[in-house]
Amino acid sequence: MVPCILLISPEPWTGHFVSKHHYALTLASRGYRVYFLDPPDGTLSDTEVRPTDYPNLWSVAGPQVAKGLRFYPAALRRRLEARWLAKLEKRTGTRFSTVWLFENSRFYDMGFAGTRTKIYHQVDLNQDFHVADAAASADVCFCTTDFIAQRLTPYSERVYKIHHGVSVPSPTVMLTQTQQGRFAEHAVNAVYVGNLDIPYLDTRLLGELVKTFPRVRFHFVGNFCESGRLYALCRQCENVTWWGAVPSGLIPAILSRCDIQLLTYGVDSDWEKAQMASPHKVMEYLSGGKVIVATYTDEYKDKPGLLEMADTPDDFRQKFKAVVSNLEHYNSITKQKERTAFAQDNTYPKQLDRIITILNKLDIRM
Repeated sequence: MVPCILLISPEPWTGHFVSKHHYALTLASRGYRVYFLDPPDGTLSDTEVRPTDYPNLWSVAGPQVAKGLRFYPAALRRRLEARWLAKLEKRTGTRFSTVWLFENSRFYDMGFAGTRTKIYHQVDLNQDFHVADAAASADVCFCTTDFIAQRLTPYSERVYKIHHGVSVPSPTVMLTQTQQGRFAEHAVNAVYVGNLDIPYLDTRLLGELVKTFPRVRFHFVGNFCESGRLYALCRQCENVTWWGAVPSGLIPAILSRCDIQLLTYGVDSDWEKAQMASPHKVMEYLSGGKVIVATYTDEYKDKPGLLEMADTPDDFRQKFKAVVSNLEHYNSITKQKERTAFAQDNTYPKQLDRIITILNKLDIRM
């Protein structure tokens, strides 16, 4: 019988693909039947199972199991969730061999899954609702950083760190002639990819870079508001290109045209430092090979050469200046190969191989 996996995600299937989506795709590509459960949808009166564009992969959408379920007695909550699971299995005509949980705000007491394999996988530290229950009730726990591992180990003896994965991209959307014209010829192009209004973004540092290096063309790729702080700081600067949100398939083409990739987070507490210990975008940057100038990023502290990492804003400015002045060194073929090799060693298929190896050692079957 083909193993069937229910993957429970805090993000819906439609939209920007992150780790949960890529694990689902990788599992499905290997022949597993995968059902990807979206967050609750209050507009639906019943659960819907929808085909996706990929073989062996379905999305599942529906309302909450019950309103206020987290306030129910634990035994009753598990019973209602188990009944929901049985109903889903009847609808899909299968029995799930594994429940793979990527969140802890619902289904966090994995006892509802009975004798099925129960995997709890936490990729973000701020996913912090019912961590103890999720970790303690799982057969095995996976996480992406040392900080998350420390959070889980009091509740489980089976906690394993699996680095962020990457879907090694190739430009699936080509730059138009107009878009190609946005890059400065015979000059340095630097890029930041991501939401430009998130609170962790060090907008002051980015603004200073833009004004200190007027001959560098800065490309800001991602959602932004004209009322946002970064836009207010840089809107009149002629060396900034505001791309806005772009299709994910276009990002590799943009990165390939840039010389420097930026990671600029301002953290004011140990918790924020832990939360930003391993931003997922670093893997996408590494897969492109170009130099990355980054603020402190804990998961890379013992990986010299992958990031040009700074401890303070002053240090960052000096590193950026050094990179701009000596791009031939920082973007040498040797250094680019080192970065891309790390990305190639952490693709989602390879991360799944590592997970399956661990499961086999523990005599756990998916």
